[in-house]
Amino acid sequence: MKVVKDSNEMYHSHQSISASGLKIISKKSVKHYLEMEFKETDSMRLGTAVHQAMLEPEVFYDIYYPMPNIGDLRKKENKELKRQEEEKAKGKICLTNNEHEAIKTILKNLSKNKLAQKYCKGEIELSHYLKHDGIDVRVRPDVINRVSGFIADVKTTRDNSPEGFRWEVKKYGYHIQAAFYMDMLGVDTFKIIAVENVKPYTVNVQTLDEETIEKGRVLYKQAIEDWKLYVRNNLIKSYNWSRIADDGSYLIKI
Repeated sequence: MKVVKDSNEMYHSHQSISASGLKIISKKSVKHYLEMEFKETDSMRLGTAVHQAMLEPEVFYDIYYPMPNIGDLRKKENKELKRQEEEKAKGKICLTNNEHEAIKTILKNLSKNKLAQKYCKGEIELSHYLKHDGIDVRVRPDVINRVSGFIADVKTTRDNSPEGFRWEVKKYGYHIQAAFYMDMLGVDTFKIIAVENVKPYTVNVQTLDEETIEKGRVLYKQAIEDWKLYVRNNLIKSYNWSRIADDGSYLIKI
């Protein structure tokens, strides 16, 4: 296993399969993964900034620059102020005033949650490159703490209530990611630090039960088999769906 602190670009461009890829393969197919086009949304952009602020606050302002509300740009003085702020922001990622206020509120809420603080402590965003059954895989947990024996991942969401967030676990395949990370890194505990990206920006910790983890394990292993079939034989399976009608169409029950 190779463990390095590399950039997001280097990690995501590596020729190996990740948890994100396995989730797409599991939910859809290898073809969908291969032809996927990445488009960053505003919520994803905020989520990345939240990760940075929570896990590596000491370098947050080296990377991000909060832009103030400048006002009417038809006014000469505001145009000059905008120019000055853009000059200060060179080489950094700009945050709107609303984004910055949201992040500050999230950090305030984090400071009141000792359990969430505990799971923010460890080695941050280390890229792990390894082989699994002869296939190149990669894993990059937000936090890994081998002394305390846990992996933690920060997830931003509109609803981090237990009832609301459990639907996101299934929708986004967080149980697939959890099982894959645990198995690849040999760690038995996976925690999700769930952060609301809307007011009141609360922070809490979620644990997936053993049955949910096992479901994720079954799904990632099937996705790995589909990926191996493509890598080794250049064959692409269709959807993993066992309910088939007499004419060969997909049989759906709701």
